[in-house]
Amino acid sequence: MRQPRFRAVVVCVAALAAWSCGKDVPAPGAEKRAAAKVAQEKIPAYTYPAPVKGHYKEVNIGEFDVVDGIAYPAPGGAGTVVYVTSKPIASPMLAGSACPMTQARMLTQLRAASFMEVTLAHDASKYFAAGNAFGGSSREEAGGGHYFSGKMKDDPDRAVGVVAHRLHGHFEFDLPLSSPTVTEVSEGDRIHGIRSDPAAPRPAEQPVTAAYKAVHDAALKKDLKALLAAQGFDAKQIAAIRGLDGIDADLAVYSDRFLISNVPDEFSAKPGTAYVRAEGVNSKGKKFANYYHFTPCGERLVLVSIAENPQ
Repeated sequence: MRQPRFRAVVVCVAALAAWSCGKDVPAPGAEKRAAAKVAQEKIPAYTYPAPVKGHYKEVNIGEFDVVDGIAYPAPGGAGTVVYVTSKPIASPMLAGSACPMTQARMLTQLRAASFMEVTLAHDASKYFAAGNAFGGSSREEAGGGHYFSGKMKDDPDRAVGVVAHRLHGHFEFDLPLSSPTVTEVSEGDRIHGIRSDPAAPRPAEQPVTAAYKAVHDAALKKDLKALLAAQGFDAKQIAAIRGLDGIDADLAVYSDRFLISNVPDEFSAKPGTAYVRAEGVNSKGKKFANYYHFTPCGERLVLVSIAENPQ
């Protein structure tokens, strides 16, 4: 007669475990569902009227439209740098940055965008630069051919004007005029070999390596918020950038430019810039030896360029 009672106790204990203990032990698949919920976080779309309009075409660089950009005073009073891009880079959020060009270059790389650039002074530019984040680039110097020209309104707060290249294209722009608090290197100067202010300090190896590891780990996790925060973007900038159309697809491509190992094997620094080299395989098993170039922006280091070298 005791055997049935023993069975009833077993059933009761099992029932109690299912009903009460289950409150403390996650149900099967709960962690995966929680992770999926975080991954599906709804990010408000960030849109704004395109401040740039134009088109470029050249046999080596390719063909693209431009829709966004930044403008800021060139160092030494040499004019106004106007940099325009083929994808939105949340320019209204970069306008007040201490280093808008540095941040714009980072976002150009993240989005694998194309660009054009001039430095206008007295309605003229000494050069016309164009290129792709991970493709070719060029810088044409002003000369006897007069292949490009530009005009800009005299306005202390905005850069409004037009630039035309007789052979390759044109663009119109209406951008807020930023006021960087650090010396910025334009993309056109970088192409020309002018890297930074010769008096700028050389970044030290330890902070550059730490910045690389933070960016690397966030990129492989496809964590855009952490990727931007590690490079000094503020909360408002991060929220806007995360709301740009197509940014998640761009991040997925960008993340594959980082290798599985996060330990660099080489370091080099010059005034105002530094790089680390890393060798290994990406998520697809393809071997690379890549160079990751950083530029200071205040107390943070920003990854402004990745040079990929398939092995």
